[in-house]
Amino acid sequence: MNETAAIRRASARIRRTPRAFTLVELLVVIGIIGLLVGLLLPALGKVLARSKATATQGTMEEFAKACDAYFQEFNEYPAAVPEEVLYAGLDGDSALPRITAAENALLALMGGTRVPSDSDYLNYGGVEFTWAAVGTAPAFTIKINTSKMGEGPFKNGRKYDAFYAPKGREFGRAQGQLYGTGFTADNDIPDLLDAWGAPIAFVKQQRSVGPLVPRNANATAVPRGQFERSGMLGYVGSTSLGDAGVDQTNTEAGSVLNVATVSGAAGAVGRNLTFGQLIRHAALNAAATTAATDTERVWAGNARGKYFLFSPGPDGVYFGCNQVRTNTGTPLRDIVSSTMTTNPDGPKVIEKYDDVVTSGGS
Repeated sequence: MNETAAIRRASARIRRTPRAFTLVELLVVIGIIGLLVGLLLPALGKVLARSKATATQGTMEEFAKACDAYFQEFNEYPAAVPEEVLYAGLDGDSALPRITAAENALLALMGGTRVPSDSDYLNYGGVEFTWAAVGTAPAFTIKINTSKMGEGPFKNGRKYDAFYAPKGREFGRAQGQLYGTGFTADNDIPDLLDAWGAPIAFVKQQRSVGPLVPRNANATAVPRGQFERSGMLGYVGSTSLGDAGVDQTNTEAGSVLNVATVSGAAGAVGRNLTFGQLIRHAALNAAATTAATDTERVWAGNARGKYFLFSPGPDGVYFGCNQVRTNTGTPLRDIVSSTMTTNPDGPKVIEKYDDVVTSGGS
């Protein structure tokens, strides 16, 4: 009897002892987990990318609303330094203005500047900058105090509330941007940043007549373009821009805005045409003659707005060459030519890039 009870007790202990996983079972479980992770990571990446694109679009739309409110108040779009002064004497291509168009607009919308005619100019603080008279552009002097950005602009002898109030990381100094004369990383003006940490470029119409973009390499020649790329050069010409440190000038993966020759036009003229192709209205393919060339169609085109905001998107490149391919599978570098082997989409090619674009004031 005692022997039988001992056997029963031993059997119970054996039944209560948990059975360990075999090596095969562990490998199966690990394999299933790896498969699930492999399936979920791409989906998670797409969700995060969409989230950042949505956040960037929201930033740009708020900035656009501020530009529209500024226009309603002053009948002009924001620029603390008149663009005829900022770009005077530059070649519109290799020579950089002192500040970008986006920084210039932020100063106008948020404040942080004074001109000599303002009553508190002498005691305002900051750094004084002077532009000499060039051609028809007058001399201009301004004080810039970045610590006072957000206090609102002072214009026509009156103090205004700020038109734009950035949130969180959408306002800060862009890493790797290029600087014009007198500016360095120490006194640079904060930029409008997208959700990936790259600067959002801003360009606005400077005149209502003339070709869409300059027809020549000399920015001071007549006729001038309605739009100029000068305000973007500090970003587009960088070799290490934004948090990702992206080279915008890379031959294969850089920006189409740096391509040297398009549709037979070289240098600054070609780059002007590329920019014009990105901003012109796809449905209004105007031309001087029925046999117009692609370049003439760009010059005679109609812009989709009075101003534009460009985020380079998740890859950090403004309209990357390798994002869109030709029919032969090579990176599309010439977006002006409309031949079937290169860019049959014409100005609609802008829809194929992952850049986030907002236009307004139309």
